[in-house]
Amino acid sequence: MEEIATLCNDVSLAVADSIKDLVGTKKGGEVVGMGADGTPSKFIDIVAEDAALEILASSGIDMKIVTEEKGHLTFGDAPEFTVVLDPLDGTYNATRDVPFYSVSIAIGDADLADIRYAEVYNLANGTDFTAAKNKGAFYNNKKIQVSQAAKLDEFTVASYGYKDRSDVFNRLGRHVRRLRSFGSAALELSFVASGRLDAFIDLRSRLRIMDVAAGILIVNEAGGIVTDGHGQEPSGELNVTNRVDIVASNGILHPVLEKTAAAL
Repeated sequence: MEEIATLCNDVSLAVADSIKDLVGTKKGGEVVGMGADGTPSKFIDIVAEDAALEILASSGIDMKIVTEEKGHLTFGDAPEFTVVLDPLDGTYNATRDVPFYSVSIAIGDADLADIRYAEVYNLANGTDFTAAKNKGAFYNNKKIQVSQAAKLDEFTVASYGYKDRSDVFNRLGRHVRRLRSFGSAALELSFVASGRLDAFIDLRSRLRIMDVAAGILIVNEAGGIVTDGHGQEPSGELNVTNRVDIVASNGILHPVLEKTAAAL
């Protein structure tokens, strides 16, 4: 696992170096094509992904890769694992120099439920969240855990639904203390894991596997719970086109929160 952890961190550092002069620039925000995930690719996305793939290719390790711009790649003849990569989660924030964007990288096999190592690297300040299956979650190598908030009207929740699924946003607004939308699902999940937020909810069926694969493991290893809005563990093939719904919380009021959000 140490080799994998080092590889993931090398990827994050390479991405950080590659985009540092593009953050907040017009050039960085130029649309230059369409990604394999079906969304427009900006120049800063391409630069970030190329930097990440260069590190992965140079490692000499056989692997499969699922990444939003190029889709599915295979390095070598006998892949040891699958890398689920979002080299720039929070592209809009990066192009506008809003300091909340990250690298999300997860290591697994074939399914979202198989993830065994994760790193979310905050590109705006150089900090990171990591987790290994059954080994706990960490922020800058210090163990973290979810919040202990036990009343729904004390919860601070990151959520989306101001366009699609505005009903979710409205219901939550009537029951929780604060709603926030920061623009990087990977970091928002990591903030749940570290107790900065009490929950993260997105039921628009728009989240990609690459957005959440790392964050899900980090929340779980920090003592939280992550479900799909219907009480089930998020799962699905590690595929660039798959979309998922997520309810992540500190676990204390998870069934109540899920019921409130999804109107079950």
